[in-house]
Amino acid sequence: MWHWHGEWNSGEWLSMSIMMLLVWLPILLVVGLALRSLIAPGRGRAGSAEEEARRAYARGDIDREHFQQILQDLREHRSTG
Repeated sequence: MWHWHGEWNSGEWLSMSIMMLLVWLPILLVVGLALRSLIAPGRGRAGSAEEEARRAYARGDIDREHFQQILQDLREHRSTG
């Protein structure tokens, strides 16, 4: 890659830049995803059952009594499990 006079030829800088991207981009992506999962573990997932029940209640899919029953069942299950 280096010639006797120390200059890059026209295609070498481009190929070296592409190779650096191919090396560093996956590394940075993995580090970023690891940090994201450590900082905000609940994001990107479906969420807890309680959160899903809250969303269903907010959308009007379930009524108040059903929502309260779900929360009570989840809390009982959490305390026994």
